[in-house]
Amino acid sequence: MIPYLKLLSISWVISIWTSAVVFAEDQEPTAPPVPIRFSEHLIDDNYSYAYGLAVADLDGDGDLDLTSPDIRRESVSDMSWFENNGHGQFSRQVIHDNEPGWFERHAVGDIDQDGTPDVVVVDNQGGRILWLANPGGKLRGSWQRRLVTTNLPRAYDVALADLDNDGDLDIAASGYATAVFRWYENPGDGGWDKAWTSRQIDDNMPDARTIRVGDFNRDGRPDLLGSAARPPQDGTHRGPLVWYANSGDPTNPSWQRHEIENRPVYPIHGSPVDLDQDGDLDVLMAFGLTTLFADDLQTHEVAWYEQAQDPADPNGWVRHTIGKLPAAFEAVAADLDGDGDLDVAATAWQKGHGKVVWFENHGNPRGGWTQHLLKNNWDSANQLVVADLNGDGRLDIVAVADDGYQSNAITNELRWWRNEGNTTR
Repeated sequence: MIPYLKLLSISWVISIWTSAVVFAEDQEPTAPPVPIRFSEHLIDDNYSYAYGLAVADLDGDGDLDLTSPDIRRESVSDMSWFENNGHGQFSRQVIHDNEPGWFERHAVGDIDQDGTPDVVVVDNQGGRILWLANPGGKLRGSWQRRLVTTNLPRAYDVALADLDNDGDLDIAASGYATAVFRWYENPGDGGWDKAWTSRQIDDNMPDARTIRVGDFNRDGRPDLLGSAARPPQDGTHRGPLVWYANSGDPTNPSWQRHEIENRPVYPIHGSPVDLDQDGDLDVLMAFGLTTLFADDLQTHEVAWYEQAQDPADPNGWVRHTIGKLPAAFEAVAADLDGDGDLDVAATAWQKGHGKVVWFENHGNPRGGWTQHLLKNNWDSANQLVVADLNGDGRLDIVAVADDGYQSNAITNELRWWRNEGNTTR
């Protein structure tokens, strides 16, 4: 068993100040706005390989906990949860340990409809998806391990939604070795001891990565966002980025594929979000990952696609750059500074470029953004989430950093950045 983690300690407080002074005709110069501050906290550095992160109130006590796996002893994985005391101090406890394979990206949701959030996780090495049933009762019991599938080579990403409108959560997943997106139909109580029914979404997405849920065409049904590193029959690492329309009968293999952009440089991770707050879903995406796949660092960036017309029309999407970010890995939108618009937090992965940043939205997401550095020289920063961890009404940032395929033993950490707000407002 992994011992309780000692209470997190503050590393330092990062204060970021904008330097521009705005002048207007016949007006006195205005003082630059004072941006929000973040303080950095270590949650855990007892990892062998830190990749994968989710946030949810697992024990039902009203605050947000964290989940994160670890790959250790070559090919054995653990899944842990980090119990929040309500003030952003965490203790690490085991959900499931000694599982052969590589636990990585995962999602949290109530699979068995018992009112408690369960964990669905990929085994990248073994080509499996598993789910771990929350025992409830303050999580003092054991989590039951169940299999969804053993046949998704290099399973990579998962998302949860009621795709067939039958009242329970199904699973959508990507497999980058097989170029597929699939969904798995929740069999309900009585069917969880055998493999779930698998249904194809797309089998022509080489190096499939992101899979996320959103209603793009506003018909009330959950559609899916998908990204891949390579187009078919092409050795480059350029696109495509697509969305799949849910026909209303997803048991029939009729997920219609719609292109957002054909050949962007390595669209690695992103999500549907109404970034311009006009009532329809746009797409936020990080492009880059590593120079091994996209050697021109000037093409690495965080960007968003505005849904300007019919989302089924490839000409209906307009791309806007948020900011350059070499080795960009993950991007998440949230109103970090509390001014009513959506900012973006992002990670960069490659050794020598690893960092955590946030981009400040000045009210027009099509215009200029200001990039603020939270942590530099944090090699192989990967997954990132945004949540209010200490209950103060401000959104915080949580991220993990792996060892870059064992190229840098300094990282392998889980950290969070507490949003200290702006005391002048």
